[in-house]
Amino acid sequence: IKYMPITATLAMVASAAMAGVPLLNGFLSKEMFFAEAVETHLDSWLDRALPYVATIASTFSVAYSLRFIHCVFFGPAPTDLPRVPHEPPVWMRRPIELLVLICLVVGIVPGLTMGPNLHSGVLAVLGEATPQYSISIWHGFNVPL
Repeated sequence: IKYMPITATLAMVASAAMAGVPLLNGFLSKEMFFAEAVETHLDSWLDRALPYVATIASTFSVAYSLRFIHCVFFGPAPTDLPRVPHEPPVWMRRPIELLVLICLVVGIVPGLTMGPNLHSGVLAVLGEATPQYSISIWHGFNVPL
């Protein structure tokens, strides 16, 4: 983090999105994934096991995100490198900056950013049989949360 503070910040936000931290797009996707996992579709061993498998998988995504940030940016100082680490040129950083911005915007205002696209896709597949759904930043204290 000492040598590359901008890159470290971008990597931390992206990792937090993968881990499912609130106000980032990963939180919404994990919440939707858990909501579907806990809903019973069939009476089978797979339906009963799916919420546990989803929780374990999500725990691993949090673990590898934390490990990545800790080892890369808070671990021991680099040694035996041919050059001192430094920030990449701006043109190399712009793509990740854009992706991190999208993670933040989708996480903060999901109804405005992804709502219309989701609605179009659902209508194309389900048509008039489309159930009521909500894509928002907070659905309250519920089982998926």
